[in-house]
Amino acid sequence: MKYLVAVDDCFLDRPGGMGRVAWDIAVLMRDRDHDVALVAARPQATDEAPALTTEVGIRVLRYSRPVLPAWSPLRARRSVAAAAAAIREHFGPEPWDLVHMHSPFTGMGALQALGSGPRYAYTVHSPVVMEQEINWANQGAVGRLKLAFGLGSLKRIERTALDAAEWIHALSEYTRGKIEEFHGLGSRVVVVPHWRRGELRREFSKSEARRCLGWPLGETILFSVRKLAPRYGLDIAIQAIAPLAQAGACSFAIAGDGPSRADLTDLARRFGVAERIQFVGRLSERDLALAYQAADLFVLPTNALECFGLIVVEALSFGCPVVSTDAGAIPELMRPILPRFIVPAGDCTALQQKIRDVLAGRLTAPAADTLIDYAERAFGQRQITARLLELLETPSAACATRLAS
Repeated sequence: MKYLVAVDDCFLDRPGGMGRVAWDIAVLMRDRDHDVALVAARPQATDEAPALTTEVGIRVLRYSRPVLPAWSPLRARRSVAAAAAAIREHFGPEPWDLVHMHSPFTGMGALQALGSGPRYAYTVHSPVVMEQEINWANQGAVGRLKLAFGLGSLKRIERTALDAAEWIHALSEYTRGKIEEFHGLGSRVVVVPHWRRGELRREFSKSEARRCLGWPLGETILFSVRKLAPRYGLDIAIQAIAPLAQAGACSFAIAGDGPSRADLTDLARRFGVAERIQFVGRLSERDLALAYQAADLFVLPTNALECFGLIVVEALSFGCPVVSTDAGAIPELMRPILPRFIVPAGDCTALQQKIRDVLAGRLTAPAADTLIDYAERAFGQRQITARLLELLETPSAACATRLAS
């Protein structure tokens, strides 16, 4: 099979949940001896020509988003056109069997470039209208302009891509519900979560992992990895944890990067805990695995629109307990194993009290081996990929009908 992945962000360039899922599925199909290619936007808008490379046996085509002002109403249309032109030039003559869309702009580019020849599928990571409503609400006057004039266009782009798909894939029941709410297409959605990758396993003791990272051995360490942006709730987490850190009960390591880094750093400084709340930046895959093994507790403070919660699976895969909010799909992962570790999204007091209870021993998580066993039973690679492959490798919508029934 000739299998083309259309995604806005390549995981190799910009690590994140959507890119991770798209890349993992691409690698899965490569390992099944399919001819796999992926097209994605470069991380920054440039005037560079599209470039085609080969990464671990997968052809990767990177195109450039248009260089336009943030307020321009042409950004969406030009982004789709840039994707379409790159795909048409480099992949147009090839007889693709399946085009797997993971995002609306690059997905629409593939539709425009390749037409009705291939089969199409769409994995919805988060409804684009909800995503951009949150993003634009934090962009001041420019954001208000986008909200006023851009949401309708985005919804139409997403709907066109969904209508073209032979089947629609969501990672959670929460996402299925939102697709029904926005597009009335919930009955066409197959829910298959992402899987626990086999390499996510404990290799070091907590003290060994801390020595590798240079983290202190003799204190309780809370950990989170997030994009540093408003909807991920790290400001709430810092406010909740600051009094505990000030009292010497814990320290807090935050991995990741994003537009809110300066504001979050300043917030920690204003609370007087800059030395105990550390921003460690983007971590390599190896160091991220070490951080999960080094931490005593993972904190997931998302405010809204968590359409799966892959990092919950990752943390549990290393036996690290999680305190989370109830945003989006997170309870679907948390309730079967850590039901008492969930707090209302945006509730700083509740989050602080929950962490305080864990630190004081009033709330205890199951043993690390129990957490790992749950991650494997619920999200084991073999059973999850078997369900996905039935969709991907069966050239008939009847397959999606069977799985959804």
